[in-house]
Amino acid sequence: MQCLCVLRSTLCSQLPTSSYRILLQSKPAPIRVFRRDLTAKVKNLKLNRNIKRIERRNAAYLLRHTTWKDLLEIYEIARPYRKWIFLGTGFMVISSGIFLIIPRILGKLIDQYGNQPETNTGEELTMRIAKFFKEHPIALVGLLAAGALATAAKVYCLQIAGLYIVGGLRKAVYSSVIRQDMTFFDKNVAGEIGSRHSADTVIVGYSVSSSLRAGLRAVLVGFGSVGMMLMTSLELSTVSFLTAPIVVTIFKMFGRVQQQCTWQLQEVAADVNQTAFERMANMKTVRMLSAEKQSIDEYGKKGEMILDISKTEALAKGSLIGSFQFTGYSAFSSILFYGSHLINEGQITYGELSSFCLYAVLAAASLSNISGFYNEVMKGLGASSRLLELKNAQASMNLNSGIRKTEIQDAIRFENVSFAYAGRKRTLEDISFDIPRGKITAVIGPSGSGKSSIASLMLRLYDPSKGRVTVDGVDLRDINATAWRHAIGTVGQEPVLFTCSIRENILMGAEHPDRISQYQLDEAAALANALDFIQGFESGYDTMFDEMQFSAAENVVFCMKCIREI
Repeated sequence: MQCLCVLRSTLCSQLPTSSYRILLQSKPAPIRVFRRDLTAKVKNLKLNRNIKRIERRNAAYLLRHTTWKDLLEIYEIARPYRKWIFLGTGFMVISSGIFLIIPRILGKLIDQYGNQPETNTGEELTMRIAKFFKEHPIALVGLLAAGALATAAKVYCLQIAGLYIVGGLRKAVYSSVIRQDMTFFDKNVAGEIGSRHSADTVIVGYSVSSSLRAGLRAVLVGFGSVGMMLMTSLELSTVSFLTAPIVVTIFKMFGRVQQQCTWQLQEVAADVNQTAFERMANMKTVRMLSAEKQSIDEYGKKGEMILDISKTEALAKGSLIGSFQFTGYSAFSSILFYGSHLINEGQITYGELSSFCLYAVLAAASLSNISGFYNEVMKGLGASSRLLELKNAQASMNLNSGIRKTEIQDAIRFENVSFAYAGRKRTLEDISFDIPRGKITAVIGPSGSGKSSIASLMLRLYDPSKGRVTVDGVDLRDINATAWRHAIGTVGQEPVLFTCSIRENILMGAEHPDRISQYQLDEAAALANALDFIQGFESGYDTMFDEMQFSAAENVVFCMKCIREI
């Protein structure tokens, strides 16, 4: 199989002496090269920050236009796990029903022990049940135990459903991101994507699992409690419901603030994580520029932004809870005062007032849980806007379509090719040249002249802005990208290995890694001149990769390519 190697200027020492002398004479001074590269990095950093600001404005627009349809799309992800959700919901109905009937029974028991007169002769069934529990108190304990077991089963089922949902959501987002074009990763910072993949999926998954559990129970118990309150006393219910408009106003006032704070926190947290990742990943540059204090100050400023937003969120949350407590205690006090008056008038009994108070407490607790459910849903909506954008992103390049071409018969040709990275000026302008089969071709030029861009176009990591790249006269756009890259061996200027064992690194990208024998692994390592230093480690191929430990990363990367030829 024809193997294509793109050689960089580091191989210029293999050229004839006269040519090498000319290159040395025209080579800029090291300090000038360093300054030029540093200037280019600063420009790219500023450009990336500008792109990030634009992305944040777009995300803010998405947040303002987030609808409940976004949450419905998240629930679609939960569809394969509806068995667990239905089981949990069934146990929830059982437990809620049991705990809804308990206050009614307790009220009748109080009336029986207190010899209170009956106010409603149509409750013979409830009275018989109350008498049964009076004569068999152990049965009441058993009923409470059944409700507790149903609650435990409900929590288990919905918790399992939540774990499946988070796992499915993470897989869906990762599968979408990993298939995107390189242009996507030029526009989106890897650290920010990772933060959203790890943190936002948990928030959204919690919204459709634990929050769903609490929300459904709150709705069931809330409506059930309200119904039982109406059955017990219409007059007391009227007094209690006077607080409903206040509660609705509080929901509307603080819910949107919660959603906005959540989105802002996620944005700033992703930015902070990216800043820390960039500085720690490029410590040599930080040291050479003596930028330690500047990096600490920048990180501290962004941390203060998180603190400020968190304070606003805490204020909104505290105001919400405090408002509910005020309205709840006010309503409960009114119930007790007015209920005492009704008892004196003979309209209700002590047992009915006790039952009504218990139902009022359940209704208030359900209302509080509904507010928590609403807040979590708002968090889920705030986190879902960007997450769904990642999940639903469509790649412009289909990796598995086209002609499966894995060998070169004639040459690779660049025909009037122009190319520019997203948001940057062109690195290649109307270039044309041939790379014939069976010959070593060196592409030589100063930093930023487009050498890496040529290699990227040959691998079809990008498509040209203008012109075309052909292989034996076939446009590279018409060739199966996956098969083409699988047939090419590439060793970059700065080889990167994954944080796993040497064996796992070598097998990365192999078509059938489970079929590779130890003999084939040794053969590939020997071809890459990596066998001796791998066997020099105590754990051999199972040695975990460490950048500080391996200086021969090129050998391992080359071994990753050789394993495909074995």
